[in-house]
Amino acid sequence: MDNYAARLKILSIEHRRATRAMEHLLGMITGMVADLQLQKAEIQFLSTWLAEHEEVTSTWPGFVIARKVEEVMADGIITTVEQEHLLQVLRDLASTDFSLTGSSSPEVTTLPIDDAVSVEIRNAGVCHTGEFMFGTRAACERVTLKGGGMPLDSVSRSTDVLVVGTRVSPNWAHTSYGRKIQKAAQLQENGHPIEIISERRWLEALRASI
Repeated sequence: MDNYAARLKILSIEHRRATRAMEHLLGMITGMVADLQLQKAEIQFLSTWLAEHEEVTSTWPGFVIARKVEEVMADGIITTVEQEHLLQVLRDLASTDFSLTGSSSPEVTTLPIDDAVSVEIRNAGVCHTGEFMFGTRAACERVTLKGGGMPLDSVSRSTDVLVVGTRVSPNWAHTSYGRKIQKAAQLQENGHPIEIISERRWLEALRASI
């Protein structure tokens, strides 16, 4: 077996291992939130498990989970507010198949999102809309700025990328953030080169900056 073939075999094994670990992680989370509670011991166990399975922290939604757990554990004290917030995040993650949609709502597939496009955040005008798993809108904009992009408050011809947060309502078209999505879609129809992508795709493009 030559070096190239050997490398491909190693990559295939690593991919299968990471896939199994991710399935295990999502299964654990589903079990943890089934009773609508999240105990401190469960958070501590999740933190230890993530540290021992770093392969899941480099892909969606593993790195979001790892980041949220790390924030909770940062000062060594788990407050009730932190427990409740993390519980909500994990419930959203457990509610659907993120490996396919990157969304906490099955209806997100009706959105004009195209994650197959090649996205370059650096030097791009980026607008964020909706609610994000990653954090607040301000936190998302800071990461975009760190990655070389220019955060924008609204959608216009200066917008190159519109990022749609994971927590999308089924009634998105009737929301304030839905109007941004509709405007971006209209600009696309008129020939403006604006990309509409998911939170997952945005994070993948900015992984080195997170």
